[in-house]
Amino acid sequence: MNREALIAGVGHSPFGKLTGRTALDLEVEAAIKAIADAGLSPQDVDGLVTDPGPAQGILNGITPHYLALGQLLGLNPRYTGSEILGGAGSVAIIQRAVMAVEAGLCSVCLCVYGDAPLSAKGSFDYARGDEAAFGLFGAAGLHALAAKRHMHLWGTTENQFGEVAIAARAHAARNPNAQLQKPLTMKEYREAGYIVEPLKKADCCLISDGAAAVVVTSADRAADLLKPHTRILGYGQAHNFGTYSSPDHFDSLPAARCGPEVLNKAGLAPSDIDVVQLYDCFTIVVLMQLEAYGFCAKGEAGSFVEHGRIGPGGSLPVNTSGGLLAEAYGGGMLHVIEAVRQLRGEAEDRQIQGAETALISGHGLGMNTHTTLVLGV
Repeated sequence: MNREALIAGVGHSPFGKLTGRTALDLEVEAAIKAIADAGLSPQDVDGLVTDPGPAQGILNGITPHYLALGQLLGLNPRYTGSEILGGAGSVAIIQRAVMAVEAGLCSVCLCVYGDAPLSAKGSFDYARGDEAAFGLFGAAGLHALAAKRHMHLWGTTENQFGEVAIAARAHAARNPNAQLQKPLTMKEYREAGYIVEPLKKADCCLISDGAAAVVVTSADRAADLLKPHTRILGYGQAHNFGTYSSPDHFDSLPAARCGPEVLNKAGLAPSDIDVVQLYDCFTIVVLMQLEAYGFCAKGEAGSFVEHGRIGPGGSLPVNTSGGLLAEAYGGGMLHVIEAVRQLRGEAEDRQIQGAETALISGHGLGMNTHTTLVLGV
């Protein structure tokens, strides 16, 4: 019951508009790449946990997703399941895999995110509760309320949201797999129209078809594998279910509850983190997480990100592959993969020298769910 769990392999499919390819097809590709990266074969996998994404999960139900994917991979695992936590789901399935490995329920657990929302009509245009009667649809409207609240409480400006978007593009310019590699200027950001005021197009994440996978193994299985393993130093979750019934729902994220706790359990402070991969469905979420995790004080995130601080060469580079805003929408799993590559020294032109620790977050649904993962070499 006390076996150590490690990340031994990572892999992903292409991301973008992939006409003619199903989500399950993309997931099989990502899974096979991750298994091969770990130096294993599908026959070695005895655990499977999945994040089916919005099109497969929220709209279509699990039905069950892990069963459909497991059949295509030819698996007969000892342990399996799926999670639907919105953008917090990918980090959550890795946490679930860690617990399963450490409990002895399996020894090689495959974690897979995949979806094809660009190819699935209606993936993001469905009404969200009774508020739709008043014109509030989808995640952009919800997070626009949080952005307006932050501006009201702390004087945050649209230019400061723009700093987050510009940094994401600058990181993506160093990533050959990123969808948006063209740098963004503040002038271009300012001239764009609103999606939902105050959020502009560059404040909103990409929508992408694609899949990504991570292999979690026990330490004894990882000892003889090909790639350097990545240690799991801490993990946790926190959830706020009040939404509009809570007067302070838009003031902070559940990250403020689980983030500092996970860092404390890992024996680390924010200043000890070398690689920061924050879930970035919208620029406001990055600002709120910087405050929640203690990288800056409450209300100071806007000024904190100015002058390129979170971009390449800044004092705290955030989302070094471009994140959801510029690399691709990978449900949060691409954040994990980038962290692993940074800790392995495999990030090429975007490598953070001497990286030994990484923090990854997941954030989902109506600002209701949050997950945290801390990795080390």
